[in-house]
Amino acid sequence: MLFRTSFRKDFAQTAGATFVALFTIIVTTVLVRTLGQAAGGKIDNGEVFMLILFGGLQYLPAALVITSFIAVMGVVSRAFREQEMTAWMASGLSLSSLVRPVLSFALPLTLLALVCSVFLTPWAKGELEAAKDRYAKRSDVSKVSAGQFRESGDGRRVFFVEHQSELTKQVENVFVVDAKGDSRTVVAAALGQVEVDSRGQPYLVLKDGRRATLDGQGQRFTSTEFEVYGVAIDNSLGAAPSYQLQHRRVDKLFLDFNNAAQGELLWRISLPLSALTLSLLAIPLAFVNPRGGQSLNQVFALLIYLTYSNIVSVSQSVVTKGTADFWVALLAPHALVLLLFYVLLQRRSRPAGAPWVASLFAPVLGLIRRQGAK
Repeated sequence: MLFRTSFRKDFAQTAGATFVALFTIIVTTVLVRTLGQAAGGKIDNGEVFMLILFGGLQYLPAALVITSFIAVMGVVSRAFREQEMTAWMASGLSLSSLVRPVLSFALPLTLLALVCSVFLTPWAKGELEAAKDRYAKRSDVSKVSAGQFRESGDGRRVFFVEHQSELTKQVENVFVVDAKGDSRTVVAAALGQVEVDSRGQPYLVLKDGRRATLDGQGQRFTSTEFEVYGVAIDNSLGAAPSYQLQHRRVDKLFLDFNNAAQGELLWRISLPLSALTLSLLAIPLAFVNPRGGQSLNQVFALLIYLTYSNIVSVSQSVVTKGTADFWVALLAPHALVLLLFYVLLQRRSRPAGAPWVASLFAPVLGLIRRQGAK
């Protein structure tokens, strides 16, 4: 009882510190990328904090998987380094005694990662896409920020506004470059304001400015001063609603259970399951000889984690292409990791120099003997 309680407490403390560090790194990365998109005019400045939150939530399942793996690796490795495992083994316990406290620690994280992967992450991705879609459908002038160049949705027009009044919605010192075919039109005005005509067509009405036009061959140039000049605003631009599988609810995936939907569902389930299998695999991988080096097992663990992630990605790909059965692709990678866990556990549980290969088949041989005795 003391053995299990001690390890569960260490697992929880290490997991808490690891998750805080990982999620801080994730949020910082999303923050930098989101601020860059906001500065480039790709997203709305007023929705930056909401987009950062959604961006962090979509990486939450992966953070939980890595947290469980690192927590078990760190605690068990420390127990070996500080001779704590030696004391437990001298009391009659074995390395396999860690399986139960590891399962009691990893199962809640696996369930939480499953909920996040199946429900929360698709919702966060959908909200991100919806926010970008709303911004793309806004009119060209509504995207303009004072002191910054902004490109229209169709890429034919560039706006620059020196000052923008929040009360009157007027813009001052407006600069517009409009490309139509090979010709270029440059309009500069002191004031501007958005107005809507009787048909509902919005216009940017400029006052006290100059309009210059240059044809595509550079042979004809015209310049005109104006008191009032209207620039039509295309208010219908914007991305179409997203129907990507990553954004769909799980019930929608089951209703449309084609190969692509099966691949997406496999990924959502496989990622949380890897938290459980990797936590078990970390038990033999965390073995450290106090008299030897400590880095080899850590490198080996990193390579196994990367290989495992790639195998799951390949499984998703083959299911999406329809070249593999859903259940085989779902269970095979995790079964291989559990088999590797069993082999390494038997290897680490044997004294140095003692044969251990025969112990892998001991359960099977025992079952055969019992059947023969009957």
